[in-house]
Amino acid sequence: MELVRWEPDHFGYMLRWASDPRMTAHVGNGMPWTPDYVTERHEQALKHWEDHGFGLHLVVEDGVGVGLGQMLDGDLGQIEIGYWIDPAWWGRGIATVVATELRDKALAIADRVVAAHQADNTASGRVLEKAGLTYFTSRYRGGRLEHHYALQRGMSDTGVLRYSAFTEDPAGGNPAGVVLDASDLTDEEMLAIAARVGYSETAFVVPRAEERAFDVRYFSPKAEVPFCGHATIATGVALAERIGDGPLTFFTPAGEVAVQTSGGTASLTSVPTSSAVADPALVSAALKALGYAEIGDAPVHIGFGGARHLLVPMKDRAQLAALEYDFDALRDLMLEHDLTTVHLYWRESADVVHARDPFPVGGVVEDAATGAAAAAFGGYLRDLEGPQRFVILQGEDMGRPSRLEVDATREDRRVTVTGAAVVIS
Repeated sequence: MELVRWEPDHFGYMLRWASDPRMTAHVGNGMPWTPDYVTERHEQALKHWEDHGFGLHLVVEDGVGVGLGQMLDGDLGQIEIGYWIDPAWWGRGIATVVATELRDKALAIADRVVAAHQADNTASGRVLEKAGLTYFTSRYRGGRLEHHYALQRGMSDTGVLRYSAFTEDPAGGNPAGVVLDASDLTDEEMLAIAARVGYSETAFVVPRAEERAFDVRYFSPKAEVPFCGHATIATGVALAERIGDGPLTFFTPAGEVAVQTSGGTASLTSVPTSSAVADPALVSAALKALGYAEIGDAPVHIGFGGARHLLVPMKDRAQLAALEYDFDALRDLMLEHDLTTVHLYWRESADVVHARDPFPVGGVVEDAATGAAAAAFGGYLRDLEGPQRFVILQGEDMGRPSRLEVDATREDRRVTVTGAAVVIS
């Protein structure tokens, strides 16, 4: 297999493949592949080579053109790669070879390579993982939910560890970056690192003089947040792997957080939680942005467990699964009301809750696991019904299942959230 620079006489390949619905379903940001659009894409491909010295390639196998491979310039010193293989050549491992070669070409000239696939195209996700890229977020593009993957050149040299929290499987849970010694980093440098890592949050740790005590700050790709549950779980496990299991104390912008670690799991005990009925105008605007005409019967509250979350009951599991919302409208509303996520939930039973957490203020469509929201939600249910323990299942509809164990039985209004964390290789 070889990747050949896109040339004028390759136009016929693109025109022929554009008539195949299996191609148009996954390529082109949802645009119809009319002859005019194909011509535009072809001309853009030729110009990209002239402007950047890289771009679209024809994938050639045994002298036959069998697909497309693309490298596009992006911001933050990164290159986006993508590929499409003729269905007649599927099942031969060509896609993995193409993705790997594109990865190497990209990292030879950029610090970071990124790629994406549609949420329902799980085969592409497996190809990207085989090529060494790891999932970092999900976003809507062209009206379609995509999972985004990345690989940073020399990632280990930056001091960033990568863990997935609330799971024992690196393919599940919510990824977080962890920097175990951020003593010499400025706010601007921490934000820049979080943006380059691309996870919903990266935790930055500064050891204190006291034994097993640390200052911890959390940055999304867009801004600092006061507290992040899944990054706390990831950080707790990362520290325990280095200094041993036992209690840890994190001093966060939201307050002191106790963490207990054992055998690859961590339990965070939040700051005191609180909840209050949400303003009807806020609820109305949020439901409009979410596209919901009706919801479940429980009251909508703003819950706090280190950060503020809008807690919204769903009428059934199907409504939760069908999440698709106005990203910009919800983000602006959440910024106006200082909300970190919207916690959408459906209770299967007293012991099992299914949840999804849109996180547009962090530049992320949704979190696969949200420990801070779990703490706030635990406080909310305790306020409504009294002390209880339950499990939150999150990330299921993203293909990244997560398990959060919630204990809302303490008299001091703090809530404990427990989960596993695992290194992302």
